[in-house]
Amino acid sequence: MMIRTRNPYFRLVDDLLSDAFGSGGQFEARGVGLALDVEESQEAYIVRANLPGVSLDDISVNIHEDVLTIAGETASDEGSEDSRLLIRERRSGKFSRSLRFPNVVNGEAIEANFDDGVLSITLPKAEHVKPRQIPVTVSGNAN
Repeated sequence: MMIRTRNPYFRLVDDLLSDAFGSGGQFEARGVGLALDVEESQEAYIVRANLPGVSLDDISVNIHEDVLTIAGETASDEGSEDSRLLIRERRSGKFSRSLRFPNVVNGEAIEANFDDGVLSITLPKAEHVKPRQIPVTVSGNAN
């Protein structure tokens, strides 16, 4: 199993590029992407994404040819006319993240839940790949 975390030095590079070329305002433009946790159990894969401030209407979850895509958009808060923005760290704009799963996912039984800003997607494994107990029988003359 691979666990991937964001290297803190990427933030420094992002800030330097933002200062040099201006803030693009989108996750992809800053190189941040959508951070995910992916967990595997014997029954399913579970994907979780924190989406604070994102409306349910602005979230799209699709699967096509074993590729799960989470996409959405966050609105930008422009502030008032009589003030100026000094720091902008909250992201706004469109975001998207795609993950390829093995073809052992049961695409018809995928469930998604959005609760308190956390998107949880459960992708059940196909029946033929789940572990199962094989009964052992006695044949012939058993002592």
